[in-house]
Amino acid sequence: MRSLSLALVLLSVSPTLAGAQAAPSRERVRQMLSGIEHTPSDADWRRLGDGALPVLIELYQDTREPPYVRLRAVGATGAFPRAAVRTFLLAVARAPGQNDLLVREAVVTLARAFGPAAIDDLAPFLAHDEVVVRDGAVRALGRIGTPAARAALRARQPHEPDGVVRERIDAALR
Repeated sequence: MRSLSLALVLLSVSPTLAGAQAAPSRERVRQMLSGIEHTPSDADWRRLGDGALPVLIELYQDTREPPYVRLRAVGATGAFPRAAVRTFLLAVARAPGQNDLLVREAVVTLARAFGPAAIDDLAPFLAHDEVVVRDGAVRALGRIGTPAARAALRARQPHEPDGVVRERIDAALR
């Protein structure tokens, strides 16, 4: 939780947040996260401006919010690839007792937001206890597809106990 608080502080004092555009309201961001037929793209989030970041983090941290809102809030932070967002995503993924779907979302979002620069952050999740997290890490590294990402997948391949995840690794390496 300390890392999440640090991310909030970094986001709140960041000079990029001091722009002329007003921060969107919590309710506006929550409505965007709650869509059924339309889920906002990274471009939609960027149009709201950097002021959306603290609101997204606040919604994630609010355990009274429905799980899908919290999950989507984590994913939406990927529209703002900044150091503080990386810190936030890693804190979400590494939080003790964290819900495995939130861990997976943080892992997938790290890859989407930071690409090859996130490989060292993603590789440890190939050995996560939960299959859904390992599968997310395999998919993320497979999408990155660089030699370093492929090397991480090859290193995990002989140790992966789950057949579906092994198949995903094989597919990513083809």
